Amino acid sequence: MLTPTCARCQEPFEITEADQAYYVKRQVPLPKFCPKDRLKRRLAFRNERKLYARKCDASGKIIISNVRPDAPFPVYHTDEWQKQTHEVPQLEGFDFNKTFRQQFRELWLKTPRMHKATAGNEENSEYSNHCGNCRNCYFIFNSEEDQDCMYLKFGDKCSDCVDCHNIILSQLCYECVNVKNCYNLKFSDDCESSSDSAFLRNCRSVKNSMFCYGIDHQEYCLFNEKLSKEEYQKRIQEFRLDSYAGLETAKKRWEEFSAQWPKMRHIILNSENCSGESIYNSKNCSDCFTISNCEDCRYVLNSVDTKDSYDFFAYGMKTALMYECITIANCYDLKFCNYCMYSNSLEYCESCWSCEDCFGCVGLKKAKFCIFNKKYSEEEYKALIAKIKEHMIKTGEYGEFFPEEFSAFPYEDSLAQDYFPMGTEQKQVAMLEGILSVDQLPDLIAHAELNLSDQIFFCPVEQKPFKFQANEIKFYKKVGVALPRVSFEARYRRRNQLIPFPY
Repeated sequence: MLTPTCARCQEPFEITEADQAYYVKRQVPLPKFCPKDRLKRRLAFRNERKLYARKCDASGKIIISNVRPDAPFPVYHTDEWQKQTHEVPQLEGFDFNKTFRQQFRELWLKTPRMHKATAGNEENSEYSNHCGNCRNCYFIFNSEEDQDCMYLKFGDKCSDCVDCHNIILSQLCYECVNVKNCYNLKFSDDCESSSDSAFLRNCRSVKNSMFCYGIDHQEYCLFNEKLSKEEYQKRIQEFRLDSYAGLETAKKRWEEFSAQWPKMRHIILNSENCSGESIYNSKNCSDCFTISNCEDCRYVLNSVDTKDSYDFFAYGMKTALMYECITIANCYDLKFCNYCMYSNSLEYCESCWSCEDCFGCVGLKKAKFCIFNKKYSEEEYKALIAKIKEHMIKTGEYGEFFPEEFSAFPYEDSLAQDYFPMGTEQKQVAMLEGILSVDQLPDLIAHAELNLSDQIFFCPVEQKPFKFQANEIKFYKKVGVALPRVSFEARYRRRNQLIPFPY
């Protein structure tokens, strides 16, 4: 067991014998940062929710992107980037009189990047990110095959769902976290195969119930008490979820009733020799969070079907031998890489798709034996890589992920800001002309007109303006809940506190 001092926070951290064996196998030096600071550094390279209108530097059209308009590098709509009709910049050789980062920065600044992370079709869902094959969706993230949804994170094959995290195969759900195969479920978490209910936690196969914890295969239950259908329908009349005042009363009753139980049941299910939270069907995984079908991993988060990997965040999907990587899918043997897909044997690469044996490359597709985007023979490549690594070890660069200044996003736009807030944002405390107080919203959803979407309201939590979408108001009417009094961002942050995270 080694206990070095973290180069960033100056706190000691552990490197076990198993860790050391892994680093030897992957032929990398021991890490200089502790696990927490390594994760913080990687998360600075992922922007999920901050979207901007900006110009596509290929077509000149206005697009919705997670890259700010003032980014120092060109940005192409993903469709334009995938065509690869543009000339990809390259550097002519490696200058051993300069550091790797100095040279990589030069390439990084002039290489086109995709406008956001999109996989598959995006039908009427331009205000989404890290999504695939979604239709008629707005502000959903890390989701796939969803339809008519808004404000989701980790949605999979859902329809007509709003304000949910970790939701699978569900319909007409609102303000739910960690639910699967549910219908018309509201204000619930950790539930499966349940319907026409509200304020449930840790329930399975429950119907027509409210304010219940830990019940299975039940119907017409209120505060965990089994009732007749008639008595249940009579007693729930006092809980008016379609009224803001009534909804707040119901939330308070639920908070009081549920206080005797844990807020979430963090699961390690069908797994062997694992530590962390929300682990499914995995083996030999330690300090891992929200993973499934993983094996022999450590410090892995938000990943599926990943093996033999350390310090990895999203996505996995038939991935193995990842080290210090983020936003990777269908890859094998990657080190220190960001947003690469369908690739093998890459190091220090960004935005490379279907590539193999590349080092220090940006924005390549179907390339092999490249350094700084320049093509070499296999023999030249292997010989030069050995010299470059030796040089980087001398300069102290090899073995560490990119520093934050190489992120395409400012820190405040990144996922790191969610979990490791840096500083405080300037709060807008004064009401501007034309911005309405949420106190002016109608109490009953029946009284909410669709033209409310033309108004701008002031979020008392975020201290910023926000708007309702017309389809959002239609949804609240459909499921019979009052309009929320805070912005999407405030609602997101509240739900995100229920998601397992190591720090």
